[in-house]
Amino acid sequence: MSLAKYRAFIKIVELGSLTKTAKQLGYSQPGISHMIDSLEAEIGFPLLIRNKDFMVPTENGKKILYYCNQIIKNEDSLQETALSINGLISGNIKIGALNSMLVNFVPKVVCDFSSAYPNIEIQIREHSFMEIQDCLRNGTIDIGFMNEYVPKGFEFIPLFQDPVCLVMRYDHPLASYEKVPVGALNGCDFLMPLSGYDDVLNAVLQKEPFSPNIKHYVASDAAVIEMVSNNLGVSVLSRLQVKLLPDTVISKDFAGDFYRTLGIAVKSLKNATPALKEFVRISQEAQSYL
Repeated sequence: MSLAKYRAFIKIVELGSLTKTAKQLGYSQPGISHMIDSLEAEIGFPLLIRNKDFMVPTENGKKILYYCNQIIKNEDSLQETALSINGLISGNIKIGALNSMLVNFVPKVVCDFSSAYPNIEIQIREHSFMEIQDCLRNGTIDIGFMNEYVPKGFEFIPLFQDPVCLVMRYDHPLASYEKVPVGALNGCDFLMPLSGYDDVLNAVLQKEPFSPNIKHYVASDAAVIEMVSNNLGVSVLSRLQVKLLPDTVISKDFAGDFYRTLGIAVKSLKNATPALKEFVRISQEAQSYL
């Protein structure tokens, strides 16, 4: 028996009309009528009571309707599952990520995902948080590992809080503090992150502004670490970056609660591909890495 006949029977019972059913399913009225006649002939008894203005199922038709609904429901589930599986067999995901998340989080997520789904191609791009915003808007990337300041119209899925640390040479005067008060940075030689790379610093400035003696401007965390090591000033780094510090550079917590919320930005998780949804799920489970 044809699934199209089951669908036509279900829709007629729902709408009570051959004409409305034909319009919704994209058939001619005679075509729908023929389907029902054929279905009744195959089953061996009438399924519908045909009146002038409406159609209703017979008592036997009501019993058959239940099973028709079950068959169509299972067929739809089969198709959805097949599409989902196919979406996880092949495809690609384009990722944009902050340097700090690439250092200590994203690679582990990608490794886990690629182990489970080796045929899905992963492309990673390192960007500043402003560049990630632009890439999300223009569709250059599918997913952004970034802070909570996502572009309008995008969803943010928080993963974890990332504390802000002060980094200095081991023999710097501020090294004597157990926790450094923000006010101690007033007039202090400071390495200022360039605009677009200053989201870590902004987590402090938005709560407690200070006025350092800005000596140099930097973009990369590697440059910050090397310049601090050579006693060119102090600066701020993500807690994620502290593992990279050489012996000559130490980190100190601030005497205050300063952090970024890091997570995932996507256009719409509900409408995402099966592969992207699975990547987000694995990312959420990966918080235990930290």
